[in-house]
Amino acid sequence: MIRDAETAEAGAFGDRTFDVCIVGAGPAGITLARRLGAAGKLVGLFEAGGFDYDPASQEVYEGITAGQPYYPLDGCRLRYFGGTSNHWGGWTRALEADDFELRPHNPLSGWPIKKADLDPYASEADDILNLPATTAAPDVLPDRSDLRPQLFRFSRPTTRFGEKYRAELESSANIETYLNANLVDLRIDENGKRVTEANFRTYGRDEPFTVRAGTFVLCLGGLENPRALLNANSQIAAGLGNEHDLVGRYFLEHPHAPVGSALLRAAPPSMLVYSPTPDMMRSRKILNFGLRIGYFDQWNAPEFTGAFDPSPACGVDFETALEAQVAGSPAPCPGLVVDVMVACEQSLDPANRVRLIDEKDRFGWRRIALDWRLSDMDVRTLTTAAKKAAEDMATYDIGRMRLADWVSNGEPPGVDHVWGGNHHMGTTRMSADPRHGVVDADCKVHGLDNLYMGGSSVFATSGHANPTYTIVQLALRLGDHLRGNT
Repeated sequence: MIRDAETAEAGAFGDRTFDVCIVGAGPAGITLARRLGAAGKLVGLFEAGGFDYDPASQEVYEGITAGQPYYPLDGCRLRYFGGTSNHWGGWTRALEADDFELRPHNPLSGWPIKKADLDPYASEADDILNLPATTAAPDVLPDRSDLRPQLFRFSRPTTRFGEKYRAELESSANIETYLNANLVDLRIDENGKRVTEANFRTYGRDEPFTVRAGTFVLCLGGLENPRALLNANSQIAAGLGNEHDLVGRYFLEHPHAPVGSALLRAAPPSMLVYSPTPDMMRSRKILNFGLRIGYFDQWNAPEFTGAFDPSPACGVDFETALEAQVAGSPAPCPGLVVDVMVACEQSLDPANRVRLIDEKDRFGWRRIALDWRLSDMDVRTLTTAAKKAAEDMATYDIGRMRLADWVSNGEPPGVDHVWGGNHHMGTTRMSADPRHGVVDADCKVHGLDNLYMGGSSVFATSGHANPTYTIVQLALRLGDHLRGNT
């Protein structure tokens, strides 16, 4: 069932105790609730917004940014049923096996789990995300290149979790969903080991209501998960899970940068994506990246599926077209002129973080500041990808590439040349050692017996893949863990 907490009768929860209380009804929260409900668990799913966008709810996300220019914090995510899937573009890709491994030049990298731990959930994730079957990645480079071809699949129709699963949640006998329920506190027992209750407020009532459960899971997104832990400070001043001052630290994004344009000998039928081999990453001390070659305007279209419409057809030979490109003349073969862009993994930096500021929202929670900067390794990764693309195009006579001026000049990208992907990761990172992260291999907060985190805030590193696919895999895995332990 789905109810509006705004109109729920006083004492609606009374002495009832859910098996699991999930806070946040986005991709992670809804996936986890469905998994547990299907296993017969009594689940309370609490969403801060309603069924539709509402400025009163969205305003709670306001905050400030520092460092690299970033999007307004109340504009890069959505605070209503279905969460940020409501404006998701549908790009999906699983992380690669080596994304889970230690890279010595990126200290603290490596996950306490392997890709093999998530692989069993691939088929279910495909179904949840409306994905086509996996096919071979398009490739125009020889096997001897240090670039390996990659495939992105696209959710079509794009899974809006609130729309796709609303009827199922409304009819569920095991999942009780409550809208307009804003988390305002988490209370722990006298031993400081277990969360005993979650307190919520609605928009029209000042008095909070209390929810009790055996297990609590925060699925609020990569910015709000740490904000919730830091604001849950009524009993521990530093907040929950923050014994080592790591909550909110190691924020990760995927820096996106156009790095040039290219004239190809043959138009690509679909987007070409390449990433570096592990040997290339180690030898050049760079991170993973996704080098994207194609038509920027088309790959940002709402219904893009990887197929291109390279038109008009070219009526001159390659050398003539290349001479025109070098001279800056109008392109005689515009269908062969493509954009080259890189989206890369980011290095682990504790100064990249979500932190609280003094200003408070309507419910009394302190708002956040997002500190985000690029490291030398991040910039080196972007420029290495760009130069490698140009080198391979010439070496293997695929085409010729004109590098962006900042790459050619050996400069860091200007503020207009790089942006984020709206991918918020790493702020409650997974680690085997509590001194290096916030949650363990099962997404449980270190030091607390029954508090878990869902979503991309638990990513130990980011790879270059968009996070939604891994978010769903992790939620399914967490559901399997909890249904055997609650």
